Amino acid sequence: MSIFHDYVNQIRIIDGHEHLATPQIRKNENHDLFSLLHYLDSDFHSAGMKLGALGRQNSISVEQKASIFMDYWHKTKNTTYARMFRTAMEDLYGLSEWNVKNLLETNEKVVQASHNPDWYEHVMAQKSGIDLAFTLIQTTKLEYERFRPIMFMDFTFKLRTLKDITTVERMAGVTVYHLSQYLDAVDTLLHKYVQEGMVATKFGHAYWRSLASGKPTFHEAELAFNRLMGCKLDEPLSQAETQALQDYLIHFIIQRSTAYGLPIQIHTGHHEVSVSSNGNTITNSNVELLIPLLLEYKDTNFVLLHSGYPYYLPYLSIVKNFQNVYADLTWVYIISPTAAKQILHGFIEMVPMTKIQGFGGDYNFIEGTYAHQKLARKVVADVLSEKVAESALDESEAMTFADRIFRTNLIDIYKLKGMEVQ
Repeated sequence: MSIFHDYVNQIRIIDGHEHLATPQIRKNENHDLFSLLHYLDSDFHSAGMKLGALGRQNSISVEQKASIFMDYWHKTKNTTYARMFRTAMEDLYGLSEWNVKNLLETNEKVVQASHNPDWYEHVMAQKSGIDLAFTLIQTTKLEYERFRPIMFMDFTFKLRTLKDITTVERMAGVTVYHLSQYLDAVDTLLHKYVQEGMVATKFGHAYWRSLASGKPTFHEAELAFNRLMGCKLDEPLSQAETQALQDYLIHFIIQRSTAYGLPIQIHTGHHEVSVSSNGNTITNSNVELLIPLLLEYKDTNFVLLHSGYPYYLPYLSIVKNFQNVYADLTWVYIISPTAAKQILHGFIEMVPMTKIQGFGGDYNFIEGTYAHQKLARKVVADVLSEKVAESALDESEAMTFADRIFRTNLIDIYKLKGMEVQ
């Protein structure tokens, strides 16, 4: 190990993107090993397993689940998703030989950990070196000091049925008759979330429609809204019928988020099989489709998640040229450490270091976050060692870069008061 590995390993991380349940939720839901698969579930599905076959909703016995798991484990254990699961189970639970018997024993340990009030502190703070994590679980009531909320706002503009509107009405505590009132309801929710500690707005719409947004007029949006309000039997409208309304609302949410000083995180690139709802139409997620929005909202800070993978070459050009766009390595290390190294080399060569966010675990469970940060630290240290060896950076610059991407930049971008000296 180089001095850079030692240095990077001691940095206290600000984690810019997770989907971690709170300790209380995890305890209440009694999570076991088979409910912690997350990304590995996608690889199992790719290898032929039915989605959800090992999920908590499935009533088969744990012995049957362990047998199915081992069948697909042997088919997928080469992937980095599998490697992360292996790291988590072996480092945190002592799993050594991978067989049904040991898997069942580890399953019991996972259940015990889910009920251990100290488990999150042990894994997040002590083992992972994470001081703070932003988590997206569609609530601001996190009740864990190391979490800050980010809220998906897709539900406010993914309008296909009358029920979608009444959901926003209920959450905002208002009654809506006209589009202008609906806009007020969305703004009410944004204001409420900000008051409750939300640090950024999240758009995940590339999973269910294109990132491309037009610029419809209020009248065009209103026509679609009124048509939707007339669907009294809750018949759905098509994407084409609601496109103008969705696009108008996207613009509105960006404007109001900017007024509240919120950065906007946007999913770009790869669609995870376990959550995709549009048949994995990857072209919907091409980062180039966002250029009109990035040009229009120069006062808005956009964090484009996942380095746009696999569209990371145009992504590099965009984050280099747009002052209001921030580069992000959330998830990238675990899809491919090789690609992550290539992307990080590009960032160092092309993007000001103050614009790069170096880590987001993007996991549903803290064990995955632990494994991910361990890999991320190694990849970053490897790349910095290479850059110093080729005289692109000196040692001091490399260490400053690491501090920046793992901590300082996130404190600055998300205005994290009180985190500067920790």
